[in-house]
Amino acid sequence: MTDSQIRKLANLYRSAIEAARKDGRFVNDICFKHFPAGCCGDTCDLLAEYLKFEGVKTIWYSGQRGDWSHAWLVVKDKRVKRPKRPKRPKRPIPSPSLWPEELQDIVANYGAVRPEQEVDITRYEFEDLRDGLIIDITGDQFGDYDIPVYVGYLDPFHQTFDFNRAHEYYGPNDGRLDGLYRVISEYLDK
Repeated sequence: MTDSQIRKLANLYRSAIEAARKDGRFVNDICFKHFPAGCCGDTCDLLAEYLKFEGVKTIWYSGQRGDWSHAWLVVKDKRVKRPKRPKRPKRPIPSPSLWPEELQDIVANYGAVRPEQEVDITRYEFEDLRDGLIIDITGDQFGDYDIPVYVGYLDPFHQTFDFNRAHEYYGPNDGRLDGLYRVISEYLDK
């Protein structure tokens, strides 16, 4: 898929969110009723899910600027370096079913459907993603950025955020996001 086609999909998704918000579909949602403010992480999950079904694989990226964090997507294609896998521990890890519930939830966010499944905990570093195509549809929540949909490369605004973490996108991880995705999807068809 071309960058131009990805930009078109990102604009379409942002427009669908705005239309749903205008129609009052998010009044009971703690986050999306204030879209785009404070919605970047959830928006990344929802947009990544939409892009996945359109054939675009993405990486969830988080940066930090002072007390503020921000998340956006990076297209997973040839512009992104393949990360190194972490070294395997020399001693065996206890069965995931014996892990504390909080740890099982964290592991599930990185791709395991059930604690018994093996999880790929490959993480990307800034250098892996430096040349990747950014998709950010919530950057305009910040006072120093007025671009509602940005599809491009590392620009001065995104450079103000120190790398925090990045990982593969695996899918929405809770019922709230599933519900939001269904609502937004209704507006994609209009």
